[in-house]
Amino acid sequence: MNRVRTHALIALLAIAPLGCSFGYSSESSGKTIASPFTSSSSSSPGDSKQAYGDDIRDYTYAYVVSRHDLETYEKGLGDIARLHGITNWQEDEMTYVAIGAGLARATASSSGLERFASGLVGSDQAKASLIRQGYGTQPAA
Repeated sequence: MNRVRTHALIALLAIAPLGCSFGYSSESSGKTIASPFTSSSSSSPGDSKQAYGDDIRDYTYAYVVSRHDLETYEKGLGDIARLHGITNWQEDEMTYVAIGAGLARATASSSGLERFASGLVGSDQAKASLIRQGYGTQPAA
């Protein structure tokens, strides 16, 4: 598992742009993410799944540009999931689609996307496919 995390960190460093900070403003809604522990999206009941996806996407973007380690990233994913009432983010499809969207927002290369996906989900092709779907390289099923 440490080898996988090391590869993911190397992949992250390859795709992370230089000189970026952890904070950013989203162009689409003007929201700001300052921490993975606070929701940056709407919390109305009808939008809860979309809000979760938006928070994961935004957190992934912030993570990629900040160059934190994979363990910290995974902990943050869990924290965001708990804020949205999701008890098992590792099995939630929206998580992986939103991760792909965050990588796309961070302008990760295709090869960077594949290395990141491999580091995060290992050989789980279903989850890797969801990441690619969110990134926009694979049509929705």
